Amino acid sequence: MSNSIPNYHYILLIILLSACSNRDISDLESYVAKTNARKNPHVDAIPEVKQIPPYFYEVQHLRDPFIPILDTKNTVDGVVFKTETGKKAEDCPDPKDPSRVRVGLELMQLGALRMVGSLKINNILWGLLVSKSEGMVYRVKNGDYIGENYGKIISISEEEIGILEKVPNDEGCWEEKLASIHLFGN
Repeated sequence: MSNSIPNYHYILLIILLSACSNRDISDLESYVAKTNARKNPHVDAIPEVKQIPPYFYEVQHLRDPFIPILDTKNTVDGVVFKTETGKKAEDCPDPKDPSRVRVGLELMQLGALRMVGSLKINNILWGLLVSKSEGMVYRVKNGDYIGENYGKIISISEEEIGILEKVPNDEGCWEEKLASIHLFGN
C-alpha cells in the first residue's frame, strides 16, 4: 500500500468545497448600492488661525503693591513717592531700565552658571560660561548684563569673571555688590 491519498478522499473534498461556493451575492450588492446612494455630510472649512503678537510681561518695573505710595505728612506740591523706610525715591534710584528688555543670561541666577574658559578674539577677552541646567555655552564680554540682580560684567580674566550687581538692602534701597564666577575646577 502506498502513502498516497485514496481517490475517494479527493471526491469528498471536491463535494465539500463546491457546497461552500454559493454564487448568490445579491445581498452584498444591495448593501453597496445603499451605501453609495447616501449623501456625504457637509463639513465646514477649518477656520484660519490668527497670529497673536507676543507680549513680554515683566513686573520688575511696576511698584510693589504693599508699599504705600503717598506720604500724607510730608507732601510738597503734590505726591512724593516713598520707599519702605520713608526715604525719597530720588535717594534710592531704581536699577531697572524700563526701555531695555531683559533676555538671555539676565534671566538666570549666577549660581546656575559656571565659567569653563576664556577666549581672546581681536584683542578682546571673552569669558565662556555654561548653564548648569541646559548645558548651553555662552560667550560674554565686559559690559554685558548678567544675572537676576541687574549685574553687569566689569572684568574678565582667565580665572574669573567680575560682576557688579545691584541688590536691595534692608532699608529698601539698592546697593552695589561685587560678585564673581570662577573658572570651573579651580
